Amino acid sequence: MFLRFGFILGQGGVLGMMAMLIISYIINLITTLSVSAISSNGTVRGGGAYYLISRSLGPEFGGSIGLVFYLGFVFNTGMNAVGLVDCIVNNFGELSGTVTGGIPESYWYRYLYGTVVLLVCTGVCLLGSGMFSRASTMLLVILLVATFSIPISALFVGPFEDTSGIVYTGISMDTLKENLMPRFTKGAAGSDSKEKENWQNLFGILFPATAGIFAGASMSGDLRNPSKSIPKGTLHGLLFTFVAYTLVILAMGATISRETLYTNTNVIQGINASPPIILMGEFATSFFSALMGVIGSAKSLQALARDNIFPGLSIFGQGTKSSDDPTYAIFFTFLLSQLTLFMNINSIASFVTMTYLITFWVTNFACFLLKIGSAPNFRPTFKFFTWWTAAVGALISVATMFFVDGTYASGVIGMILFLFLIIHYFTPPKPWGDVSQSLIYHQVRKYLLRLRTEHVKFWRPQILLLVNDPRRSWKLIQFCNAMKKGGLYILGHIVVTAEFQDSFQEVKRQQSAWMKYIDFSRIKAFPQVSIAPTVEWGARNIVLSAGLGGMRPNITVMGFFNIQEYRDSRPLIDLNTPGSSLSKSGAHRQRKQRHDLQDQLPTDSMRPESAVDPKSYVNILEDLLLCLQMNVAVAKGFEDLELPSEASEKKYIDLWPIQMSAEIQDDTSGNITTTNFDTYTLILQLGCILNTVRTWKKAYKLRIIVFVEYETDVAEESDRVKKLLENLRIQADVIVAWLANGSLRTYEIIVNGADPGIPGDERIERILGQEAWWSELRDRRRNPQDDTPAVQIRGVNELMGDGMWPGSSFQQLGRTDSSPMHRLGLKRLRKATKRHSISGLAMMGLSVSFNMRTQRLNPDALLGGSASEESSDDESSVVSSAASENDADEFDDDDRIAWNLGRPRRASAGAALTSRETQTLRQKADSMKFTSEAPTAPSTFPTTSLITAPTAIPATAPTAGDPALLGAKLNPSLARLKLISRPSSPSFSSRAIPDTQLAVDDGPGPSIRFATPDSPVPVPAGNVESPIGAIPALSFNDLPSRGQHLILNELMQRYSVDTAVLFTTLPSPPPNSCKNEQESMSYLEGLELLTEDLPPTLLVHSNSLCVTTSL
Repeated sequence: MFLRFGFILGQGGVLGMMAMLIISYIINLITTLSVSAISSNGTVRGGGAYYLISRSLGPEFGGSIGLVFYLGFVFNTGMNAVGLVDCIVNNFGELSGTVTGGIPESYWYRYLYGTVVLLVCTGVCLLGSGMFSRASTMLLVILLVATFSIPISALFVGPFEDTSGIVYTGISMDTLKENLMPRFTKGAAGSDSKEKENWQNLFGILFPATAGIFAGASMSGDLRNPSKSIPKGTLHGLLFTFVAYTLVILAMGATISRETLYTNTNVIQGINASPPIILMGEFATSFFSALMGVIGSAKSLQALARDNIFPGLSIFGQGTKSSDDPTYAIFFTFLLSQLTLFMNINSIASFVTMTYLITFWVTNFACFLLKIGSAPNFRPTFKFFTWWTAAVGALISVATMFFVDGTYASGVIGMILFLFLIIHYFTPPKPWGDVSQSLIYHQVRKYLLRLRTEHVKFWRPQILLLVNDPRRSWKLIQFCNAMKKGGLYILGHIVVTAEFQDSFQEVKRQQSAWMKYIDFSRIKAFPQVSIAPTVEWGARNIVLSAGLGGMRPNITVMGFFNIQEYRDSRPLIDLNTPGSSLSKSGAHRQRKQRHDLQDQLPTDSMRPESAVDPKSYVNILEDLLLCLQMNVAVAKGFEDLELPSEASEKKYIDLWPIQMSAEIQDDTSGNITTTNFDTYTLILQLGCILNTVRTWKKAYKLRIIVFVEYETDVAEESDRVKKLLENLRIQADVIVAWLANGSLRTYEIIVNGADPGIPGDERIERILGQEAWWSELRDRRRNPQDDTPAVQIRGVNELMGDGMWPGSSFQQLGRTDSSPMHRLGLKRLRKATKRHSISGLAMMGLSVSFNMRTQRLNPDALLGGSASEESSDDESSVVSSAASENDADEFDDDDRIAWNLGRPRRASAGAALTSRETQTLRQKADSMKFTSEAPTAPSTFPTTSLITAPTAIPATAPTAGDPALLGAKLNPSLARLKLISRPSSPSFSSRAIPDTQLAVDDGPGPSIRFATPDSPVPVPAGNVESPIGAIPALSFNDLPSRGQHLILNELMQRYSVDTAVLFTTLPSPPPNSCKNEQESMSYLEGLELLTEDLPPTLLVHSNSLCVTTSL
């Protein structure tokens, strides 16, 4: 004030300086209201502005602002030391001294004087808060006397002029008018600019003289009642200083000429009635501000160090035993203040202004957020504020920053952001409860109420991972975290206990351990711990309660059942475990358990849960798949997963989307067959999502591998898969394998009847040796009972039609139902226009044979007796659907097949024949003459190179005159066309995937689905030599599940050698299999057989659509 008020008044005039003073005090007043509100809402400890902001906005804002405010305090200390040196030089300098001229004025002497001032201030602060309080009180009295001596001198000192150029007019209206308006000049005394002065420079110099509102807050640790003392003392100080500054400005403006203000920076001392009083005031104000700067900044640094915000600062958290004075922080502040002595006072003032204004902005912003956050516990005793006063204060502060100096403002904000990010990423979370939590809660609640079920075009995995052992599942947890694609991720854990009250404390401990586990593993997930008497009820509780509002899991992931551990626990029980000695990797893990994670996990102290038994595991799967209709994934072998961060020799992410199907059967109206398009596309979707994660995309390449049975289907299948990927906008390499290439030993032995003779072939016998169907088929192949083709065909028909030939997988609901309710349900299904789930079909009265394999032909496909044919000769007896395996699209009676395949394609394995095609075959058969004896078959005859998918053969043999028998002789594959209507079992199919097309009438927007032909699929003929006595060849689609799993396992092992993770289809368990331990184990052993010695495998089953082509 004593050194720069004359300079500011000369440039800005009385009106300009009063305007800047009023703006400064408006900012100070509004910020004081916010500081008072925050400080009166609870206990305030040492740290000043840092403590208030950090406890309100959190460590990121508090730490960054606290450090910048600390630097501002340090610079303010240096500025006051430089100001005190200027006072000394102006009065006692050998060139500029007005009192005496004995003190040198060179640059380094000035630096020395500043160092001495800082040493004195530091010494006073080191003597303790008591000495500081007494010294500051004495200095304050001197400062007040000197300040009020200025307006008093204006009343009593008469006009005069002296030799130093001072023109003093006394109180004069002419002088006041002369000094009223701003008048900027260049090169005035006290200016460091080579250009004309401007408002920005003047405000930057004036504002620090008014911005001492945090002085009291900085001493909050030494106050008895900070919550009351800070608001009261700060507001009174603002009023008092504003009045004092106003009197000084008016007194100077009415008594000192304009030219004197331009040329003399020490004019206040020259016009005072007692110049020594002004000199003492200059010393007092500079020394007092320097003292406040040293102790205030040291206290802030001490609070920062004690909160462990920045690494390496903990040493400055030290305090003396008696009064907790920050000795180390005071020394460090002294050293930093030494650096500021190299700068001029105006540059220091501009930077200090920036630090004060940024602190004011954040303080007002914190108060604004606390108020609008409506936190019930924000009840400050200071009531004279509102949210809009805080908002206005924040806006004015940040606007003033850029008004004063845009470069300095940008630099300070950049420093704040840099420190913010360092704290955010490297500082452990603090339990302070910042206002961001209240705001996040408010916004999350608001938008959760508005969130509805996710539209398919915004579908993303929202994963619920059921975890039993967190350490064993470490890599699976990391894998799911990568696969969630910004979606919901919940870690579910079940505590099994019959006593809820006794185990509740354990549940609370586990919840805390899971939270620490999530922080330790750096995943973005929510833990959910359930307590239940059984693991099944625990899983149900978690699945039904997981999520909130429209944010709920849409896919449940489970680890694979530990089947080897279960076998070892029951060695005396025969569980029919053909795969118990299969897995080399499983045996290796038994010898040496791999735990790559060596760190101690927070969950290691949890109570271990017992292993899940097979019935409970399958029961959970049935609940998820059949009752809750959720998407489900089962993870096998993920303890061996090579994460991208590890040194890996793997190259690929392989997707094996295997086609499956289901039938809704009826004797009178034909069958409706659905495909597993939802599962097929979910596998593609999950693989594509995983490949978008940067680390996975960099480490592994995405491949899609499909298979057909015959080579002639390879090119067409490749085109169809590429077309599907193009529609889904998925980029991946496509590989099409074919089974009948002669290199798959399991296929050659099981399907073609090759003799085992190569090492490793005994594995097939070991696995299938106890299967009745395999023993019977093998015996018939080795010992044909008759050379007559009709007898041979009859034998195979009997084998495939009787009870020894199991379904290709698991039959899931009832057989054909001819009840009126069932027929009514089919009629309603055909006439409806929307998709139905299986539960919806059941509500319509349909008995659904839910089969995951290719289509089965109608029993009367070739011969008469079809109810559907009798009702309409032109209608197909088999209607295909593009729904998922748990959905069936509905058709109008007049237009049951509404999709176009493009060009007709020849029947692949499992292709259905339409009634029109069978009519053509029947007419050809009727045109031939039959005798009562079996005709002699020619040595060669036309046949198809691709055998159509067989189903069960009737137990009764055809007569010699039966047209079907002639068809069998002409083409062995046609011997299997006269089939019984038994439900197909959920099995894999080698049939090429159908074309895909847009379904514009399916749901709220266009979706993509499989299409089926609207014209008969011709069965091409060819010339293939076949021995008369040979058993008709089987197809992959005919095989029971174990046979299919053996073939697929060998195929996958062959192609996925360098694969990091493999996705494929999960067959669902048969209903109620969980009630029988043998059936449960049979299902689990089938999955084990399918995934034996494969890389980490995710078996996926979908019940909902996850892809679309709509914009």
